[in-house]
Amino acid sequence: MRKRVVLSIDIGTTGVKVSFVDLNGYVECSAYREYPILSESSTTAEEEPSAWWNGIVGGVKEIRERCGSNYSVEAISLCGQMHTHVYLDKDDKPLRRAITWLDQRSASVISEWEEKGIRESIFDITWVLPTPTYTLPQVCWVKENEPEVFEKTKSILVAKDYIKFLLTGEKLTDPSDASGIGAFDIRLSKWNEDVFSMVGVSKGLFPEVAPSTSVIGKVKPSVAEELGLPDGVPVVNGGADHSVAEIGAGMLHRGDVVSVLGTAGVVAACSSEAIKDRRVVCWRYPIEGYWDILGITQTAASSLAWFRNAFDPDAPSDIFERYTELAGKVEEGSGGLIFLPYLMGERTPHWDSDAKGVFFGVKMIHEKPHFVRAIMEGVAYSIKDCVDVMEQKLGNLGDIRLIGGGSKSSVWREVFANVLGKRLLVPEVQDASAIGNLILAGMSMGFVKGVEDAASLVRYQMEVFPEEDKTRLYRKLFGLYRQIYETTKDIMHEIP
Repeated sequence: MRKRVVLSIDIGTTGVKVSFVDLNGYVECSAYREYPILSESSTTAEEEPSAWWNGIVGGVKEIRERCGSNYSVEAISLCGQMHTHVYLDKDDKPLRRAITWLDQRSASVISEWEEKGIRESIFDITWVLPTPTYTLPQVCWVKENEPEVFEKTKSILVAKDYIKFLLTGEKLTDPSDASGIGAFDIRLSKWNEDVFSMVGVSKGLFPEVAPSTSVIGKVKPSVAEELGLPDGVPVVNGGADHSVAEIGAGMLHRGDVVSVLGTAGVVAACSSEAIKDRRVVCWRYPIEGYWDILGITQTAASSLAWFRNAFDPDAPSDIFERYTELAGKVEEGSGGLIFLPYLMGERTPHWDSDAKGVFFGVKMIHEKPHFVRAIMEGVAYSIKDCVDVMEQKLGNLGDIRLIGGGSKSSVWREVFANVLGKRLLVPEVQDASAIGNLILAGMSMGFVKGVEDAASLVRYQMEVFPEEDKTRLYRKLFGLYRQIYETTKDIMHEIP
C-alpha cells in the first residue's frame, strides 16, 4: 500500500524547497534548488519567475527518483516569500522580472505618500503601515518609471500565487499574503477600494482573496505530466512563508509565540484580534479568526555571518559551531560588552533605516569570544524589544517556540531563554514550513480536524528553561541596551 503524503512547496528568497510529508508529520524526502537574486543597483533585487518553476520541476523529479513511487500525493500545499510579485500580460506571461521583498526602489514613493498624508491614511484604513517592502508602492513605482510594462499589465500575483496559477490556471491569493500588498483591510479581510483609488491603481489587477485552507483547483494534466504526478491532485491556497512556518512550529492558539532566529530575526504572536500599533506589524494569519503580530529585527544570524566574513573569511564550514564553543567560555553579559545589531538599520520597534551597529563598552580584557557572545546577546535584546511591545498589547506571553538556523546553537538558545525570561520549545522537525503546509492541506482535505488535531503533528525535541539570576542580570543589561540606542540614535543619523 502506498504511503499518503502532501507535496509541500516553499518558494523562498534564495531557493525553493519541495518535500513529501506524510500525514503523521514526518518529512519523507526533500530537495532544494537555489536561484539568484538579480540586482542592478544597491536598491534593486529581482528574480526570474521561471527560476521558481524550474526549481520546483527539478526538485519534484529528484524526490520522486530518490523516494521511489511508493507514495500517493493527496494534495499540493504551498507557501512563499511575501511581497515578491509578478506582472502578467493579457496572455498571462511575465512582462518583467519579479520584484522581491528585498527591493527598496519604491522608497521615493513612500516619501511622496508621507508628504501627501497618503501613508497615514492607508495606515488608518488598513491598520498596515506601508514601507518600500510592500507590493503596492512597488507597483506605483513601475507605473511611473516603466509605463510600457504597467500599460500591458493585466494581473499581478505574488510568488506562491503565480506558482498556483501555473499549477491550476486559477488566480487567487490568501489573507496572509494579501496583508503584504498594502491595500488589504486586515480587520475586514478584504481589499479596500479607497486605498486603490488613493494611489491610482486598479483593484482589478489583484486576485480575489480566499481562505488559506481553500482547495483552489486541481493540477492541470499537462503540468501533472511535467511533474510526474497523477492528474487531478488538489492544490491548497496556502499562505505567506513566515506564517506557514509559524503554524508548523506550533503557533495554533491565541497567545502562542514563535521566534525565528534566521538571517533576520522574527518574533510572532497569535492574536484573536487585530492590533494597530506602529511599533509592530499586524497581518492576517492563515488560520481563520486569528492575526499574526510580528516583531522583526533586520540582522539576526546575519550579524554573526557579518562577523565571520569580516574577521574569519577563510574559516572552515563548521565556524558557527566553533563560535558556539567560544561564546560558551564567556559569562553572561560578555564582560560588559553590549552589541546593537543594527547593521542594516532596524525595523520593529524603531523603524529606523539609519540606525547603525554598535559595540559599546569595549575594554582591554575583551577578546574574540566576548564579541561573539555579545552578538548573540544583542540579537536576543532586539527580539526582547519587540516582545515587550507585544506584551503591552496582548498581556503576558508564554512559551516561545524557537526555529531557524541560529536555534542549533546551544549557547544562543540559553541566551534567548534567559534574556526573554521564557521557556523555549525547539521543534523536532526544523523544516517548520513543510509541517505548516501539511497542516493547511489537512484542514483543507479533512484529515486534520482542527487546531487540536494539528497540534499533534508538531513535536518538540527539547525544552530550554530560563534561570532567574541570569534573567535578572539580562534585564538590567537590556535597559542599558535601550539607553544606548536612545542616546546615540541622533549621532547614528549623522553617519552616512
